[in-house]
Amino acid sequence: MTTLADIEAAAAVLPLEEQKKLFDWLARQIDKKKTSQHEGAHSVLDIPSVSLGLILRPLTENDDLLGEMLEGRF
Repeated sequence: MTTLADIEAAAAVLPLEEQKKLFDWLARQIDKKKTSQHEGAHSVLDIPSVSLGLILRPLTENDDLLGEMLEGRF
């Protein structure tokens, strides 16, 4: 059996009890893969906070941050 169609055809002729065993086995395989994919994964919440120093001046509604970032890039 090399294709999904072959496997489906073979599974369809199995007795019901064997189909249940196959289903359980497949579910365990999927759970193993899910677990292994998430090992070592982390969230942004796991990253410790970083201090960038004191605030020189608070931002106001008149600040043009994008303009300041792009200044001199034209």
